[in-house]
This record gives sequence, C-alpha cells and structure tokens, in this order.
Amino acid sequence: MRDFPVHIRGTLNFRVRSESGRVLFSWSKPNTITSAAADVVRSLMAQRAVDPAAAQLALGSMRFGTSNTTPTTADTDLWSEVVGVRKQLTDGRKVNGSSGELILMATLESGDGNGNTFAEAGLFTTGASWSADVGGNLQLYSRQVYPAQLKIVGQSFEYEWIIQFTV
Repeated sequence: MRDFPVHIRGTLNFRVRSESGRVLFSWSKPNTITSAAADVVRSLMAQRAVDPAAAQLALGSMRFGTSNTTPTTADTDLWSEVVGVRKQLTDGRKVNGSSGELILMATLESGDGNGNTFAEAGLFTTGASWSADVGGNLQLYSRQVYPAQLKIVGQSFEYEWIIQFTV
C-alpha cells in the first residue's frame, strides 16, 4: 500500500481596477495556509458529535487589513483589519477550478474602504455567523500580504483566492 499525502496550497491574485475597468495594478503570490486549516479539514471529514457542524467550517468570508506583517502558519486573525469591509463568500463567489481547486472571489467596490491603505487579506470559516469576530468556530484559514495599495473612490479591488488540494 502506498501513502498519498494531501497538500493544501493557495494563491492570492489581486487586481486594482479603474472605474472604466482598466487594470491599474496586478499581483499574484502563493499564500500561507494556517495551522487551523488542517483542523478545519479534519473536522469536515470526521463530523463526529464533538466536531462543529459542517456549515460552520465552510469558508464564509474574506477580510482585509492594513498590516504588512509576514504571514505565518500560527496566525489566527488579520493583524490590522479594516472594520466594515468584510465580504461574505456566498455560493456565487465560490467556483470550482480545475481538479482539486476551489476559487473564491471578493471585490471591494468603489465605495468600500476608501482612504485605507490595504496590504493584507484573509480567508475565514463561517462560524456561527460569517460577520462575527474571530473566535469559536470562526477561524482564519489562510492569510497573505501584498504590496500596499491606497483605496480611493473610483477604484475597485478584486481578490481571487485559489485553494488547491494536491496529492
């Protein structure tokens, strides 16, 4: 019998667009999957009486902040979240990519978070409520920092997060 270890990796693609839709800035980089992510996958697969309900472990929100602190697997939250710009990851924002891929999308629209210099993003489980603060079953799954970008009216920030399971 041969073992097939399963690896989880992700990539964050980030774009700044003008009001006309022109790409002003584009950036892509593999992200850091947190230690909590392995626990989330384990609990999803086990679904024992002691495990959180599957709906609470689903990736439920993308959140954004201003810190450029290097991500680590021990991270449990963003370092400096901007209040009021959490984006719920509804079914329409979750699509299947190639085999073993899940693509998650969120956009900060023209009126979202203006005046902040964004530099970090995180994927979070749903917990009891996708918009709640971190704690309980709402956990940071993945985090990445990117080159700081000042958000101004007339610009949108697009985030495409690809999570890939490979053997």
